[in-house]
Amino acid sequence: MTKRFTPTGVMPALVTPFTKDGDILEEGFRQVIEYAISKGATGVVPAGTTGEFSYLRTEERKMLLRLAVEAVDGRVPVIAGTGQNSTRATVALTKYAADIGCDAALVISPYYLRPADKGYYEHFSAVATQADLPVIAYNIPQCTLGVLNSSVMEDLAELDNIVGIKDSSGNIGHTLELIQKLRGRIPVLIGHDECFLSAIAAGASAAILASGNIMPHIWLDIMKKVRSGDIDGASELQLKAQTLARIVTRNGGAPPVKAALKMIGIKAGRSRMPLNTGGTLTLELREEIRLELEKLGLIDALAHPELEANTDIGDVLHGMGVDLETTSGLAFGRGSSELVSASVVVGPKDGVLGRAFVRLLTTPKIGHEALTVILEPNLPVRPASIMLPVKQVQSMRQASLFYGPVQSGAARAIVSHLGAGKIPRQSLDDHVLIMTIDMDMNTRERRTLRSATEEAVSCALVEIWG
Repeated sequence: MTKRFTPTGVMPALVTPFTKDGDILEEGFRQVIEYAISKGATGVVPAGTTGEFSYLRTEERKMLLRLAVEAVDGRVPVIAGTGQNSTRATVALTKYAADIGCDAALVISPYYLRPADKGYYEHFSAVATQADLPVIAYNIPQCTLGVLNSSVMEDLAELDNIVGIKDSSGNIGHTLELIQKLRGRIPVLIGHDECFLSAIAAGASAAILASGNIMPHIWLDIMKKVRSGDIDGASELQLKAQTLARIVTRNGGAPPVKAALKMIGIKAGRSRMPLNTGGTLTLELREEIRLELEKLGLIDALAHPELEANTDIGDVLHGMGVDLETTSGLAFGRGSSELVSASVVVGPKDGVLGRAFVRLLTTPKIGHEALTVILEPNLPVRPASIMLPVKQVQSMRQASLFYGPVQSGAARAIVSHLGAGKIPRQSLDDHVLIMTIDMDMNTRERRTLRSATEEAVSCALVEIWG
């Protein structure tokens, strides 16, 4: 039998949208396919790992394959996920896929009761020779707990109907070994999003990716740049997409992809239990996904209040239920950078500011909690200092920024000022410092945020101590 299918380009491992009751959401599945094709996908792969095939009954998988063939309507190839635990069941489902017009089959290596290398060979050989459909072998050892070795694939490559191998191991060394040994015989497809650039540059011919549901056009652009010799441009794009790729590959595939698609406006539905649980995708992670989609230009950025460069710390504290009855004996300073603005007040610990200091720590306002400024664990700065956000912290991600790099930047500014001898010795023991900080809550670069905070707080301290 002559090989009649050559996988090319970037093909999404389609998600399977489910309703809240766990039924297949047909309209959503069609939307996912339409979106992927509109973004340049060169094929679609229903009922694979990202499609939660292990949660589907055989009849449901057949239904999904039919829906895919109908929705695609010949525009791009349909590579059917047909792998099952047993050889007989895999052959049967692959024959069905051939009968309804699928172009190839993606066959996962047998899992749970894992065979030896000879068993792997005979399994794929049976599917390739009995089902009359081109077969792409599928190596994903983190799920099957067995590796499809290059020696097995070298033998399988001799069979007419084995037309490629998808390697989703995430082990770039194994991917390169496959490319080296199979070059000129069958193509190697990269299936691990984080390794895309490395694999394509080394000679991988195509890709089947979970994040291909979201951004096939970006992966295709990287592939184009590699093949034209623009490695720097390809590398820049890979790094730009890397965070989203990492979120997808390390958080179950389907849940983060569905979250992203829903933000884009696609009815991607839910996952099935037990994947659809509260702990699978945290609110902080959803926020990261949204920010990455904004960065990649896949959704419009949310409007955020502008940075308040001239915040009056007295007004901020008043809004938190703390009033400075008198400003006598207090010193004020303000500073700002591109990402951060700071307002600082210093005064005697046995006076009005000392009382405000204690109250802010003991009766915090939700979303505006005060935090002791520390340089490192168990090492608070001097004079005793606390910081609190001007804007309400509304997510774990924002909290991790404010009580992380912002706190670190504020501490470094105070320590730097102290090291330069600009803080009077008496102030170290007799005074307290309160600072309110406004920041760009949409910031992604933690180091940049730390430096911006240090700059803003330093400017405020200069106004107080020179």
